[in-house]
Amino acid sequence: MNTSDPDDLAQIPCEQFKDGAWRAFDDTTAAEVPITLTLDGGKEIRLWAFPHDLSNLVLGHALTDHCPPNHAPSVKELTPRTFAARFVPTNPPNPAPWPAPLAASDILQNSTRFMELPGHFKSTGCFHRAALYDPAARIFIHHTEDIGRHNCLDRLAGWAFNQRLALCAFALFVTARATASLVTKAARSGYGVMVSRSAVTTGAVALARAAGMTLIGFSRENRFSVFTDPHARIIHE
Repeated sequence: MNTSDPDDLAQIPCEQFKDGAWRAFDDTTAAEVPITLTLDGGKEIRLWAFPHDLSNLVLGHALTDHCPPNHAPSVKELTPRTFAARFVPTNPPNPAPWPAPLAASDILQNSTRFMELPGHFKSTGCFHRAALYDPAARIFIHHTEDIGRHNCLDRLAGWAFNQRLALCAFALFVTARATASLVTKAARSGYGVMVSRSAVTTGAVALARAAGMTLIGFSRENRFSVFTDPHARIIHE
């Protein structure tokens, strides 16, 4: 993740009630701004996002939410917060096999490492986070933060598209709940494995099973729960 401009965070005065008493307090708050994406045909999409690395965000959103089958998005920046997207025909990539199994120790250790990656998650309490883990190299190759949990996945998808990386070869780590909408976006992106620090819903489990995706929840401290693993990507040591 690139380092963001300090101006993207603000100190906003407020009154805080804590431990039975009031005090004047300056709270660190994240900036959130509207982004406009115009699609082929003139339809306008409004996104709200942290004002950093917006080109990858918009590219990923166009790719995962609006791109027709067998097409790829081409995004043009009109102003720093206004973009236009068109979709061009392309040949779909060949599916790649899952590169390496994951052991329980891999998931536990990397769930801790995931939360130690740099960013604003701890300083503001406002951000969601997502990261790409390479099970073959055993490293995180990229991570993102945003106020919206879907934005995090869009940012990863846009970055990976520019890097020409097939996301089916990576595990997705997220801080957000694994809901039906988030798993749908993850499945569209092509992930083989999704690891959530938070809870999992029944809709998410059903969609992950249908997509052939391994879904893990409650990955924190010394535990995690495997809700679906249709291709046995998790090994029992």
